[in-house]
Amino acid sequence: MNTVVDRVCDVCGNSVMIDVNGHKYEEVGELKAHWGYGSKEDGTAYHLDLCEACFRYAVSSLRELRRSTIMFDKDQEFPSEDFGIDKSRT
Repeated sequence: MNTVVDRVCDVCGNSVMIDVNGHKYEEVGELKAHWGYGSKEDGTAYHLDLCEACFRYAVSSLRELRRSTIMFDKDQEFPSEDFGIDKSRT
């Protein structure tokens, strides 16, 4: 069994471990991709650990990208504030 002593955000370098009543817990978001055959990134795998602040920044940036991408398409709705939230697990 592996024991995690600390884990840090790959963006800001801050710990993603929180202390609750003397116990350490990981609170980490992960951004992962593994591109396959036919992709421009064929064979490339990505994995980033993100603290809550950096994760929220990434989601906010992607939401804004989505908004700007569909800005003039009247057939598409702007993403809501719950963009990306998995409601089946929340």
